[in-house]
Amino acid sequence: MKLNNELEALLNAQVNMEIEAAHQYKAMAAYFEGRELEGFAKWMDAQVQEELEHSRKIYDYIFKRDGKVEYFALEKPKADFSSVKEVFEVALAHEQKVTAAIRALYKAARDAEDYGVETFLKFFIEEQEEEEETVKKIIDKVTFLDADNKNVNLYLLDKEMGERK
Repeated sequence: MKLNNELEALLNAQVNMEIEAAHQYKAMAAYFEGRELEGFAKWMDAQVQEELEHSRKIYDYIFKRDGKVEYFALEKPKADFSSVKEVFEVALAHEQKVTAAIRALYKAARDAEDYGVETFLKFFIEEQEEEEETVKKIIDKVTFLDADNKNVNLYLLDKEMGERK
């Protein structure tokens, strides 16, 4: 079943948004690498891979539905941050933007009565809930630990972040 033009355009926008997220997370990883926070950098690199996997899933789905994939120019990602907390606040804002886009895409699929796209998007809806929750928890930990002896606590949190599989 061929995608309608609106859904194809929205799915293409989502492919590009996922790539943009990977691009932003890679800039965040570089920020951490430059500060010898390898655990945070590793966590961000895992995010890069996850976002690229999301992009690929949507890419594959577009072709499955006889659509055409289009790539857009990427904007330069934010690379300068004042703190670890700011990095994750930027990450959360981006995840919230992605969540809003997926919800809009889901609504467009529902309005178009394209149940295939609706079903396909359920994975991404659940994934975004998890993404936002995870980043919010990290912000909470950074905020809590920053109130204490931040250098030691940041080191411990960096180690925890580096244990991500």
